[in-house]
Amino acid sequence: MGVLAMLLVVSIYATNFVAVRYSVQHGLAPHDLSALRFGAAGLTLLPYLIRLGLRDLGGIGWWRGLALACLAGAPYTVTFFFGLSHAPAAHGAVLNPGLVPSVVFVALVYLGLETFSVVRAISLALIVLGLVLVTGTSFYAGRDVLLGDALLLATGVSWGLFTVALRVWQVRPLQAAAVVSVLSLGYLPIYFAFWYHGVTASVPHVLGQAALQGWGNSAVAIMLLTFAIRRIGAQRTALFSPLIPVLTALLAIPLLGEVPGAAQWTGIALVVFGMLSAAVPAAR
Repeated sequence: MGVLAMLLVVSIYATNFVAVRYSVQHGLAPHDLSALRFGAAGLTLLPYLIRLGLRDLGGIGWWRGLALACLAGAPYTVTFFFGLSHAPAAHGAVLNPGLVPSVVFVALVYLGLETFSVVRAISLALIVLGLVLVTGTSFYAGRDVLLGDALLLATGVSWGLFTVALRVWQVRPLQAAAVVSVLSLGYLPIYFAFWYHGVTASVPHVLGQAALQGWGNSAVAIMLLTFAIRRIGAQRTALFSPLIPVLTALLAIPLLGEVPGAAQWTGIALVVFGMLSAAVPAAR
């Protein structure tokens, strides 16, 4: 059951990269997707956060809560969606999750929470080399794709710092999702005041993205991840992360017509191998 849960989590995340890329090409702007995500997730998780206590956000505190919301909430999401509006879906699936292990490793070593490991360092070096290969082709694809890659790399750093903060502050996954989603409801007034000019996408398309962004990514995936961690352990769940860029690249070929070149496939392979080799020793 734990393995099945992680396969579902990987499927949700891979589908999200492709779905976001499809949506920004068919009538939904990054600002619209962000509003759908936090409108659905924030309103759904608001009762849970009220039960935890709004006074101190269930013990996290407002300063820490605001920091988490900046790292994984509206600023992160808007940047992420804008990145995918400029760069192919496969780039997002490689650059975003691929950079996270390096950021987490360096930060934890700096904080003294993890010891330096040569094996882990070599694995992360392979990941970085793969990221260079994937982004290197963007210099020939034009400034638009290069901008998208830069934004996606920035979101990888942000999510890595968010992961470190969760560990250092001992925040529960669902509690973190509630804090980030509810505080990000503050984005909605800004969105309607400055960026909402109507959408051309169909109603089923909008509702589908609201379900995927607001509930699939923010609630269902986190609950499945929490369940999997309890069944097979946190380290073994990391073994499934390399499936995300592979599945995304495969989905993007028939659904978006985005076929990675030889250098990009090599970069994806290096990132996948690096993520897997970094996770396997820890899972033993």
